Amino acid sequence: MRKWNFVAALLAFGFIMSPFAAAQQDDNLRDEVNQLKNDLRRVISQNQKILSENAELRNRVDVVEDNTLEERINALAESLDYAAGTTVNSIANPITITGEFRIRSGWSIDRDFGRNYATSEQEDDNGSFQDARFRVGFDFDFSRDVTTHFSMQANGLFDNGNTPAGGSNLDRVDLYEGWILVRNIFGRKELSNKSGRQEIVLGNEFIFGNNDFFSGETHDASTWLWSSDNFDLTFIFAKGVGTEALNTVNHPYAPSGANRGFDDDEMYALYFTLKTIKDHVLDLFWVYMNGNNGLSNGPLGGLNASANTNSPAAIGDEFYYHTVGLRLGGTFNVAAGLDYNINFVYQFGDINVAGGSDFDVNAFAVEVELGITFNANNNFRVFTRFLFAEGADGDDVGYINLFPERHAQASDDHTGYRARYGLMDIIPMDNVLTVQLGLTFDPATDWTVGLTALWATVDEDTTVGDDDIGFEIDLFAEYRYSAETTFSAGIGFFFADQNAPTNGNGFAGSDDDVAVLFYLQSRVVF
Repeated sequence: MRKWNFVAALLAFGFIMSPFAAAQQDDNLRDEVNQLKNDLRRVISQNQKILSENAELRNRVDVVEDNTLEERINALAESLDYAAGTTVNSIANPITITGEFRIRSGWSIDRDFGRNYATSEQEDDNGSFQDARFRVGFDFDFSRDVTTHFSMQANGLFDNGNTPAGGSNLDRVDLYEGWILVRNIFGRKELSNKSGRQEIVLGNEFIFGNNDFFSGETHDASTWLWSSDNFDLTFIFAKGVGTEALNTVNHPYAPSGANRGFDDDEMYALYFTLKTIKDHVLDLFWVYMNGNNGLSNGPLGGLNASANTNSPAAIGDEFYYHTVGLRLGGTFNVAAGLDYNINFVYQFGDINVAGGSDFDVNAFAVEVELGITFNANNNFRVFTRFLFAEGADGDDVGYINLFPERHAQASDDHTGYRARYGLMDIIPMDNVLTVQLGLTFDPATDWTVGLTALWATVDEDTTVGDDDIGFEIDLFAEYRYSAETTFSAGIGFFFADQNAPTNGNGFAGSDDDVAVLFYLQSRVVF
C-alpha cells in the first residue's frame, strides 16, 4: 500500500512541475532566436559596408581606366592612404645594396730599418698613418637567372685631397666591379657566365685572391663556370693593362705599325675542383699569361719583380709563360679538426727583355699549411706554414707570383689567412724560403686573438749576398661588435737581416733597426 502511495505522489509532482519546465524551454528558445536575429543584422551590416567599399574602389578604378598601368597602380596605392615617400621604378627585383667601410689608423717605426735616418738626420721613417676604403655596390636581380652588379670605391690615405700626383687619394672614386651574371645557360643549371670587371677568388687564394686587406683585386674578364655536385670547372679569359693608350692608331683592328693594338696582357685559365672526396678537395689549374709588350699587374706587382730577387722581369718585357699546379686541402677527424692545404705550382715559358735578351721561365713554388684545432668551443688552433718559391738562377727566371692573398681580413672561418705572411707585409713570396708558426683562439664568443712568428731567407743570392731576410713576430686581435661591424688591432716586430727589402726597392744591408707596426681598424661590411 505504501508503494502505491509513493508512485501516486511522484505522478502528482510531475503534473504540477511540467508547465513550469515547458515555460523555461520556451524562454531559452526565445533568447536563442533573438541572438540569431542580432547576429544576422550584424552580418548584413558588414556585408553592406564591404559592398559599399568595393563600389568605391570600382569607381576609382573606372576613373583611371583609360590611363596607363602605372597611373592605375599609383591611384590604387593612394587609396590605401600610404605616407608620402620616394618612388623607385625598376624592373629589377630585388635591388640589394652592398659595401664596405674600413678605416685604419696606425704607427710605423723604422720601416726602412734606419737607412733613411743614417743617410740624413732630416729623414725619419717613424710616424702615424690613416687610410680607408669606402666601397658601395648594387646588385640588380632581373630574374632568378640574371643578376648585374655595379660598385665604386675610394681607397687611400687621409690627406684631405693633398696626395701628390700618382698617389692614392680618397677624393678619387673608381669603378671597382661591374659585371653581368647569367645562370642556367642553354637550360643547364650547371652553366653560368660572369663577364665584366670582377674579383676572382679560387682555392685557398694562393693563385687567385682578392687582396681584401688593402684595395682589393679585380680583373676585366669573362668567367665561365660549370658547377655540379661532383666538380666545378672554371674557364677565365682576362685582359690586363696595356702600355699604350687606346686611340684610333692602336685600335685592335689596326693591321700593322709600331702602335699595333694587340699590346695588352691576356690571361687564360682553367681551374678544376673535385668535390667527391668527403671532407677534402682537389684543385687542378692551368694559367697562361700572354704579355704582348704589356704590363703585369697584381697585388705584388706580378712580373714587376720585388727587390729581393734578381729576376730580369721588368715593365715593358714580353712574357709568354704557363703556370700549372694542384692544390689539395681538407680536414681529418682528429681532435676538433686537423686541417691542411698543399699548393704545388710549376711555371715554364719565355721572357724577352727590352734590348733583346731572352730568359727562360722555369721555376716552381710549394706552400704547405698544417693546423690542428684542439677545442671546438674556443677554436684553439695551432698551425705551421711553409713556403718555398724558387729564385732566378742564370738565364732562368724565378717563380712569378700571380694574384696571391698574402694578408686577408678576418672571416667566419677560424682558419682564415690573417697575417698569412706577416702583418708588416715585408716578407716576399718569391725567391724565398719561409717558415711560420702560430696559434689563434677565441677567448670569448665575439673575440679572436692570434700570435705568429715567421723566419725567411732567400733561395738565390741577391746583390747583398745570401743572408737571411729576417724574422717577424705578430700579435693581433679582433672583436666582432655585430654581424656587420668588426674592430681589430695588430702589432708586428720585424728583425731585419741583410736581405730585408726596403720601401725603395733596396735592401737593409748592414742596417738592422727593429721595425715596428701598430694599427687599429674599424670595419663595417654589408
